[in-house]
Amino acid sequence: MNITLVNEKDVEWLNKVIKTEFPYTKFDTKKISEKINSLDFCILVARQENIQIGFCETELFPQNQEARLNAIFVEDAWRGRGIGKTLIERAINKCKHKRIQKIFLLVKEENIAARNLYKKTKFVFKKIHHKKIDSSTIEEWEQKI
Repeated sequence: MNITLVNEKDVEWLNKVIKTEFPYTKFDTKKISEKINSLDFCILVARQENIQIGFCETELFPQNQEARLNAIFVEDAWRGRGIGKTLIERAINKCKHKRIQKIFLLVKEENIAARNLYKKTKFVFKKIHHKKIDSSTIEEWEQKI
C-alpha cells in the first residue's frame, strides 16, 4: 500500500466516493479540485497497485493551531486491514509539521466502526455537538498532538 497526497487524477474517484458516502456535503469536482490546491486542506489517498482504496481529508485552522478530520474512507474490500488507522496517523503527522496542536472530528453517534477507529488512533470523546447530520446525533472527538 502507498499513501500520497491526492492529485487531479483522483478527483473523479473522490467525487464518486463523496457522493455515495458523504452526500450531505454536496461537493462536486470543482470544489474537490479547489481543496486539492488549497493550503488549508490535506487530502491523502491510499493506493494498492495504483488503485485508490481509501482517503483521509484534514482541514487546517493554523490561526487556532487546530485541524479537523473531515472525512475518512476505505473501500469495503480493504476494511479491517489497518488502512484507516494508517491514513489517520499520516494525517496527524502532517498536522504536526504544520504546528497544529489539536485535531478534532465529528462523527455520527451510531457509527460504531468509526468510533472504534478513532479510539484506536487516540481520539477521545469531547462532547455532543450542537448540530445533527442526517437526523443523527453528532459527537465531537479530539486529540492533542
